[in-house]
Amino acid sequence: MAHALHDRDARTVVLLLHRATGLTHEALAALCGLTQSTITRALAGQGLTRPDVITRVLTALGAPPTTSSPAAGPRPRPTSTRWEQRLGQDATTTLEQVRALVSDAAPEQAVDLLEADVHRLCSTYVHTPLTELYPHIIERCRAALHLASTLTHPEQSRRAHIAATRLVGLQTHASMDAGAYTHATIQATAAQALADRVTDPGLQAWVCALHSLIAYWDSRPDDALRAAEAGLAHSATDSNLTRLHALRARAAAALGDGRTTREAIAAAEDHNGQMVLPGVLGFPQAKTHTYAGTALLALNTPAERRLAIAHTERAITLYTGPTCSTGDLLAARLDLATAHLRNHDPDGALEQIDIICASPPEQRTASITQRARRLIPLTHSLHTPPVREIRDRLAAFTPTPTPAGHSPNAGR
Repeated sequence: MAHALHDRDARTVVLLLHRATGLTHEALAALCGLTQSTITRALAGQGLTRPDVITRVLTALGAPPTTSSPAAGPRPRPTSTRWEQRLGQDATTTLEQVRALVSDAAPEQAVDLLEADVHRLCSTYVHTPLTELYPHIIERCRAALHLASTLTHPEQSRRAHIAATRLVGLQTHASMDAGAYTHATIQATAAQALADRVTDPGLQAWVCALHSLIAYWDSRPDDALRAAEAGLAHSATDSNLTRLHALRARAAAALGDGRTTREAIAAAEDHNGQMVLPGVLGFPQAKTHTYAGTALLALNTPAERRLAIAHTERAITLYTGPTCSTGDLLAARLDLATAHLRNHDPDGALEQIDIICASPPEQRTASITQRARRLIPLTHSLHTPPVREIRDRLAAFTPTPTPAGHSPNAGR
């Protein structure tokens, strides 16, 4: 119980309390300030993931207050003061002047600075509004392509080409997040041409993954499957190997191929220990669970729905801290809401929809909107107050267009 309280694990607290006291579901509900159906779901190992509900339960049971909750996800970024904005502008100006100084006289330092920029942009892309990052991505991409064209030293040229490939890949992600799949395909093709100039298996695998992502969200699962399998031929040794297996699973599931889906999920889990590069370049364990949940949900059998719920709940647990991928966390919650609706559990679905609809507009990418729209038909056969509330909230959530300035989700 002490460990559960420390971890803010309200579901385990309720379960242990039930075992220790033998209280009825109705009595536990009154004690916790919840509905009886919520308690029943919690004792069955579901629900109780909403931060405000966790706080309500633990407070009602007498737990000490805390300033944060593991299930809350990334904290909102504080609004910058004018002084902080001035410091940021001056830092950017200084860095640009230093780049200009070293680009001609010291190409090695110019490449070092470029790689540092790429690392920063790839790391922050997954949790920063694109309106803040996109101008820097474009400026750095153009500078990287120019630098790569001028360098004659083989190793410096190779490093600049890798940096340029990754920046073009960030452009590709930006187009995908806006739903501009034609533009994204053009950019991914450009990234592939750059990657082919350097024999880096991880980089080539990452670009193949971009093609698979575009095809999947552009409703071309056959192409998505082929691109993922082409990427596996590059024999990557970092977490892009995990990514490609997970992409293969998701595409196969969209095609109704259960055997390939299950094999690919198992392969992705087997390779979870690979090195994870920063931000959009890497594929952390949480993402493996998100993709597995999406794939199993597409197969849509009761057994696979249960597995999908386990994977998505695990993903939500792993997506913690201010630097986690905000879009991936929303994707997992949408999948969890979908599974609950298919299981005729509107209370569980509404718990997730409440969190999803409270997300700021800049986190709603094209893929997130697509997932949300797929939920609406599932509400048509159910006629209860929670379902009507879900339908109303989704109707308000999905019409909003997704402009190019919206925050990334790094390949949902």
